Amino acid sequence: MDARGLFDGLVDLLFPRRCVVCRTPGAWLCDVCAAQLVELPARRCPRCGAPAAADPGSAGGRVGPCAECGGRDLAFSRAAAAFVYEGPARALVTACKFRAFRSLAAEMAALAAPAFAAACGVTHDTGDAAGTQPSVRRTSAVPVDLVTWVPGHRERSLERGFNQAELLGRGLARFAGLPAAPLLVRTRHGVRQSGLDRAARAANVNDAFALREDASRVLRTLKRVVIVDDVYTTGETLNHCARALEHTGTDLLAFTFARTVRARRAHPSNNTPAPPHATPSCASLHTSTLKERCR
Repeated sequence: MDARGLFDGLVDLLFPRRCVVCRTPGAWLCDVCAAQLVELPARRCPRCGAPAAADPGSAGGRVGPCAECGGRDLAFSRAAAAFVYEGPARALVTACKFRAFRSLAAEMAALAAPAFAAACGVTHDTGDAAGTQPSVRRTSAVPVDLVTWVPGHRERSLERGFNQAELLGRGLARFAGLPAAPLLVRTRHGVRQSGLDRAARAANVNDAFALREDASRVLRTLKRVVIVDDVYTTGETLNHCARALEHTGTDLLAFTFARTVRARRAHPSNNTPAPPHATPSCASLHTSTLKERCR
């Protein structure tokens, strides 16, 4: 065990892990609360990864146009996420940002690993009874060659002692058997993105990222790179990171632990009266149920 592993073990001894939702000791997310994580549905926008409805006019049920990314100039070709940013997923992300425990990011990477491997076109073959190491099998014609991440804000990284996007990216890369390396740096530091609308988020990260000095040499032999972050809200941070890489000719994917899912507004016809009371969203029902189970 290296020095970092010894330090993390000491931290766990002094500050035992407790579920970030219900406070059950043993892990940052207990089995009961982990079962409440909501995965993104299989039917998603092929570009930004938002849950998508089938086009009612198509016999094959193809995915219709996405209201979130339609008309936007996105520098990444595809985005994916493991979980909906609600309930336990939100609690994990918040705890990782403000409790400053590296092991939180490691647990998040383990939870998101299957979705990440699928998004990257790789899968794991389990080892046999003789104890051989599991191997990584590529399931895509053009799989990911390298994992990188959104570079951290210098002051926040100093406060926490780490960049959670980097820890998440490196952890996911290990699970998928892929190499990982930093490719980007922040050229300026804006305010926190939380609470800003899309336009303000875009302005906040405009020209905020650039290639590292040694990145061009690394990218010369790569065909596809995935950029990792913790949460996809409007996609502006990931988009501007991809913008700094797009001139390299590399196909760029985006992956996040969680993704904000906006409620779809119903558009009743003239013959269908609007309901007198709003129906609770899936997310609100999920959160209420979780709170009841963990009381």
